[in-house]
Amino acid sequence: MKQLVLWMLLCTAAGTATAQGYTGRVYQDRNGNGVFDAGEPGLGGVKVSNGLDVVLTAADGAYTLPEYGKARFIFISTPAGYRFSKSFYTRIGTGNTSYDFGVQTVGAAAAGGRARFVRMTDTETFRYGQWATDIKNYVRNEGADFLIHTGDICYEKGLQFHAQQINTETMGVPTYYCIGNHDLVKGAYGEELYESLFGPVYYSFDVGDVHFVVTPMLYGDYKASYTAADVYNWLQKDLALMDKQQSLVLFNHDLLTYDSVFLYKNGKGGAINLNDHQLKAWIYGHWHNNFSRVHGNSNIRSICAGPAADGGIDNAASNFDVITVGQQGVEQVQRRYTYVDNQLTVLSPTATGVAMQGDSLTISVNAYHTASVVKAVHYRLYDSKGQLRQQVALKPVTDWNWQARIALPANYLSVVFNGQATATFSNGKVLFASDTFRVNRPKGVAAGEWTTMLGNALRNAKADRTGWVQPKLLWMNNAGGHIWKGAPVYAAGKVFVATIDDEENKNCGITALDARTGQVSWHYKTRNSIKQAISCSEGVVLGTDAEGITYALRAADGHLLWKSNTLMQSLAVYDGGGVVKDGIYYTGSGNYMQAFRISNGEVLWTNKEWKGGEGTPAAMAIQDNLLVTGANWQSLFGHDIRTGQLLWKRSDEGLRFRSGGASFYDKQVYVTGINKLHVIDAMSGETKDSIPVPYALKTMTAPVVTDRHIVLCTAEQGIMAYDRQSKQLSWTFRPEEALFYSAPYTLYPAATVEATPVRVGDKLVVGASDGYLYVLEAGSGKVSARYHFGSPVLAEVAVSGNLLFAADFAGNVAAFVL
Repeated sequence: MKQLVLWMLLCTAAGTATAQGYTGRVYQDRNGNGVFDAGEPGLGGVKVSNGLDVVLTAADGAYTLPEYGKARFIFISTPAGYRFSKSFYTRIGTGNTSYDFGVQTVGAAAAGGRARFVRMTDTETFRYGQWATDIKNYVRNEGADFLIHTGDICYEKGLQFHAQQINTETMGVPTYYCIGNHDLVKGAYGEELYESLFGPVYYSFDVGDVHFVVTPMLYGDYKASYTAADVYNWLQKDLALMDKQQSLVLFNHDLLTYDSVFLYKNGKGGAINLNDHQLKAWIYGHWHNNFSRVHGNSNIRSICAGPAADGGIDNAASNFDVITVGQQGVEQVQRRYTYVDNQLTVLSPTATGVAMQGDSLTISVNAYHTASVVKAVHYRLYDSKGQLRQQVALKPVTDWNWQARIALPANYLSVVFNGQATATFSNGKVLFASDTFRVNRPKGVAAGEWTTMLGNALRNAKADRTGWVQPKLLWMNNAGGHIWKGAPVYAAGKVFVATIDDEENKNCGITALDARTGQVSWHYKTRNSIKQAISCSEGVVLGTDAEGITYALRAADGHLLWKSNTLMQSLAVYDGGGVVKDGIYYTGSGNYMQAFRISNGEVLWTNKEWKGGEGTPAAMAIQDNLLVTGANWQSLFGHDIRTGQLLWKRSDEGLRFRSGGASFYDKQVYVTGINKLHVIDAMSGETKDSIPVPYALKTMTAPVVTDRHIVLCTAEQGIMAYDRQSKQLSWTFRPEEALFYSAPYTLYPAATVEATPVRVGDKLVVGASDGYLYVLEAGSGKVSARYHFGSPVLAEVAVSGNLLFAADFAGNVAAFVL
């Protein structure tokens, strides 16, 4: 009898739970009206959740979920081969007695089980801009399975704007969001506004053979109602129903771990080992930089991106990325730089420059459009009579540059030619460029080494070459990867540059080119991008990549002499530049800043004085025994180069927030804060003088100090020169609008200069983000010559004898005769 009563009580309890739970169905919404109509079949095997429990629908699409006290939504994991017709979630308590979800088949199944999607992050704006149009048009032109924003949308206005303007309907593909720290805003609880606009803060969906999981930031500006345990408990149940043949990709606003084992913890001692669930990628934002790496031998790739709307904190280019994932992991990462509109530039041959290799003409074309990929570039060469002499299809070298070489007739020195280039984009648009030119063979001779960015450790170099008017192109070649701040250096007949690959880590490294011909002598692939200055000393080329690994390569042949084992164990990314003095190479940041003996890689000292901060894309500087370095959002530091001892630090008056480096002049340190130049006593670290500047100085440059002027590069208004004695503005130079934006939070119509000018006689030579290399009169700022690269020129030039070496973002390295 007691057993019968107990059985009846259990049945009653079960019936009550069912009655108080949530029911509904997932169905194929064939007419797309979001309503379950007669004849529309249910869909079985779909995951449905209340935020804790996860169940599968029955064959007819029906499901039942128990009640959960913290539940605010019922949501589905949209299955592979389908997209939600209205929404993947429904709020509880809106008068619903049943929670139905309609799905529709996608036009074509993901090829080979792959998922291809567009990711943006950290847009932090409430204003519509070209960046949004670029993403929308890219999806329209190139296709994508979905679009996702990995957080910091941001604040109340930003959340409202994105919900209205960047959604599934407006973008044309399913559009998902992650919650970031700045998306937890004032309300009854931190995520209240986010939920009202975007739904649950954690959920999952399937595309192809990939299971995608969105997880929330666990901290932020306001306290969230969810906990690590809440997410953990749901995630455990979600993964338990994951197909074992699927690969797993997680989205979050921040990186879970720098380690090779990804443990999702509940804060109470429990942990899910995501590696055991075929984790292939962790995709995040938060750091406002472009960075990608594989975690140990795990085959797990983490991918960060800078903002789509503006420049990154470490001056990362504005961008969104396109990621393809399959069963085996990340197959492709493509970064698309926002704001670049229908660019086609012939670098050689033109009326202002003809590059040769032997008797072969170098055809080099930069072509790019954010929203549409270049499919083909062709070049036709006509003689003065209009007869077609050559036609060639160019080959892509980088995603921006296309090249070919063609033989010229024997009498080419006396012939006027006309060249015509066409670029065809995937959206069907064709761009056309034409120019008339005559081949000349200028003679260039390198004399004197230029072994580090800006020529010396003071970062305030001057080349003595005088009497020249306009540089003449001698040769041009491409290093095979983008060049950020890895400025050319010259030694022993070779030009060395550093390349980046913040997507797949394939095209990053150090490349040596013959200074006479431009032919590649050797290339050494590094583990990750070398973003800043490299140096050459004692026949050794030195550089440090974004993961903190230092490489010492024999300059003659690229042979690895030694490599540091100082792998960084945490973010931020290392994107600064090292410096050489007296056989010692100084490099790194925080606890990873070290002094290496160049001859054998011996570590002479390691910094223990400070840590933290964001990446600072600036190069170190040395005068006497003082090393000046810094960290963004931290401080400017002065160290004793002999011991590493911290002598002074400054974080006041905007010096904490810096993108640029320091330069020395007359035993004083010249450095900029956010909008002020500081002249600092080298020994004490005290400010001796300053100049307020009305514009943002958030560029990757150092002040240029001459006997007459202090020259500063700005994020929005080009270059400003101040009189050293009166501190009054002497002249300004404003280039054209930047092709993409790099300085932090910089937007249209910024005229950005990210390269420090180099003094060459009575002139300044400087690249700008508008794609031009400029020659300015040092006394007036007047433009005396310019050369069009057609992609941003972010790196400083190098000078040796009557040769000037320059590099653009597209990876082109050029030699000019002065």
